[in-house]
Amino acid sequence: DDVFKDLPREQRSRLDSGNADLLKPILKYHIADGRLTSSQFRADLLVPTQYSGRNLRINKYSSRIETVNCVLLHRKDQEANNGVVHIIGGLLDPSFAMQRDLAELIVQDGRFQQLSQAMDKEGLMAKLRATNEPLTVLAPSDDAFTNIRPSRLSRILNDKQALKELLENHVLPHVMCIPAIIGEHKVRSYGTNRVAFDCDRKSVKIENNRIHADFTMGSNGVIYLINDVLVPNRAKSLIQLLEEEKMSSFLQLVQYAGLEDAFENFGDYTVFVPSEAAMFSLPTEVLKSLRSNREKARKFVLFHATQGRLKIDKMNNNQVIMSLNEENPLRIQLYRTGVITNVGPRIMAAVEGASLRKVDLEGINGVIHIINKALFPVNNTAGELLQLNGTYKIFLRAMEKVTSENPQLIDFTRPKTFFVPTDEAFKNIGEAQRQRLLSDPTYMAKTVRNHICESMMITESIQTELQYEIPSLLNSLTVLREDENLKVNGATSVESDILTSNGVVHIIDKVLLPDYNINV
Repeated sequence: DDVFKDLPREQRSRLDSGNADLLKPILKYHIADGRLTSSQFRADLLVPTQYSGRNLRINKYSSRIETVNCVLLHRKDQEANNGVVHIIGGLLDPSFAMQRDLAELIVQDGRFQQLSQAMDKEGLMAKLRATNEPLTVLAPSDDAFTNIRPSRLSRILNDKQALKELLENHVLPHVMCIPAIIGEHKVRSYGTNRVAFDCDRKSVKIENNRIHADFTMGSNGVIYLINDVLVPNRAKSLIQLLEEEKMSSFLQLVQYAGLEDAFENFGDYTVFVPSEAAMFSLPTEVLKSLRSNREKARKFVLFHATQGRLKIDKMNNNQVIMSLNEENPLRIQLYRTGVITNVGPRIMAAVEGASLRKVDLEGINGVIHIINKALFPVNNTAGELLQLNGTYKIFLRAMEKVTSENPQLIDFTRPKTFFVPTDEAFKNIGEAQRQRLLSDPTYMAKTVRNHICESMMITESIQTELQYEIPSLLNSLTVLREDENLKVNGATSVESDILTSNGVVHIIDKVLLPDYNINV
């Protein structure tokens, strides 16, 4: 009875008219032949009614919510001697359940011209007509499309992949009824994205935007009118992705450097974006300088980006790519983790020693990877770096002597990992051992090579609770990670992840003496 009190005036007047021609279709549409109990209910069950040619669509959801034509079932299975009664929370009006398919309804409804044209251009209209599967279309009105900046909308409409993903984001491969939304729920769309539904006491929301309760039921699904276009990442600019990911510190530098237009309207670019935590971990004077010197801000931003779309599955270990500053390259590192997936070990990626924490945020004009450190160009080699500090003289002298006597022994054109003992570590091996190292060229070469590994190895690439056997240029090193320190053949790192132009340096507290049985 409460349903009848709240009916719209037009429906109420038809029921009150007493006109049998108006009442019979409604009444017959509420009646199905036979005893249909809830045990027979399932998803997208079509039930013929006594109103000839018209079906009811019953849905049963994992939340145990059950609907008929998206009207909630309040009480079910009220057994009588001549049938079964189910109490529902709305009137089943056959005039609201169209015999036309969803594609036809969208085309003929005057509110969806922009959507209709876009779907027709992409070929989605033909798919909607051809499919026998029930669907839900979340249909943005023409007014909703006007909320998108014209330049952005034009770019989406002319980017085949962006348009495809945007339109598929508005189609669900099953019937989703509003009463079935009783909490936060992510639903797979027609494409690869998931659409987030939620509700409060007032209404149901989709992607945090309220959805209209009124809908149109078609022969192969349901259409809901929505007031906002559900724009997936692939249809967003790099600037929009930065805003959505709340990368405000980096975005402020992009804007201050005058690069907002480039990241909004041009591309394709790949941008390695330091997280908010990474930006705020910078020394105060460095951050202040970036925010007050436009040229420094520009160089900083450009060093974090490169031309083209570089997703993680296209990255190679030791890959070198030129940054947008066109002066300093970026070096990619790939590492296997201890996590095994159905396609093998999970791969961790890093750029200039900074780990990629969130990858492959792909937009309409590029890709964003969020990293855990800010990047700065390095121009000193490992040798030049060691010369700046007087506590590594012995190893530096040994390395210089070995490479001067045999320049081909170590290829410094490829990135390396250097485990550098302090002078104090050399003192601890004893005078006799130290003199042998300094006076015996073969033994010196073995020792130096035992401290150098191919490729760049950063601390985060070593997983805790795992033991790694890493080949040096001479032997195999056992590497562990304890908290933030590396353990290398019993030596402990006292300073780690020092980037150089030819690799990365870890300062250790012991000398990695070579195995006498290994030949140079």
